[in-house]
Amino acid sequence: MRIYYFTATGNSLYVAKKFKDKIEDCELISIPKALKNKDFNVEDSVIGFVYPIHCGSLPIVVEDFISKLNIKDKTYIFAVGVTGGGEAKVSFSHINELLGENGNLSNYLCVKYISNYTRAGKNPTKERALKAIKLNENILDDFIEVIKGKEVKTVDYKASKRILYNGWKNLFKNKDKGFNVNDKCIGCKMCKSICPVDNIEMVNNKPIWLGKCTDCMACINICPKEAINIGNKTLKKNRYRNPFIDVKELV
Repeated sequence: MRIYYFTATGNSLYVAKKFKDKIEDCELISIPKALKNKDFNVEDSVIGFVYPIHCGSLPIVVEDFISKLNIKDKTYIFAVGVTGGGEAKVSFSHINELLGENGNLSNYLCVKYISNYTRAGKNPTKERALKAIKLNENILDDFIEVIKGKEVKTVDYKASKRILYNGWKNLFKNKDKGFNVNDKCIGCKMCKSICPVDNIEMVNNKPIWLGKCTDCMACINICPKEAINIGNKTLKKNRYRNPFIDVKELV
């Protein structure tokens, strides 16, 4: 089994690791790394996608990656959408559209944690995060058994034109507009390392953003000094990382 995951704050990686812990011969592959390596040919008989929900559907890098995959016939494909408390069903129909002749999802699950979209709201405290994770443990364990048995659940929801999502993806071009770094920056380069699309360069030991941001909030949340902000609206907001994921696993 091969599981492709995308994570900015560790939530989706935590979910992917749950599968690896309970399924033999389960390989975890970072989607940004697979994109950079052009690793698009899939020979495994079972594959999964684990990802956060962005603007109601797939992160931009996940959409890009799935659209490039070559998957052999009759592959069992599943998806886990990790949300901030909402639904993930639009993402499942989105995946089916992207798969095209490669097939359809064989099963899927929505895992509901707490939103960590720093741009628009407050991040959860560690206590709230732990509570949300605990509430989903049995749901995840049950789903892993479903995947082991290759049970099939057809996606019965067809997304509309995804107007909001398409506007966010295609019209909101300057997603890193207003990103800045203050004097707390220590030049550790964690922000550059975690960026999934190489959107950060270090100039005079400080990050600058190059205009191809995918709005994942990874650089803001990973900064050990909380030196990165969007304008001044994130100055007093806490940062977030899944409490079970180490920084080294993200960068």
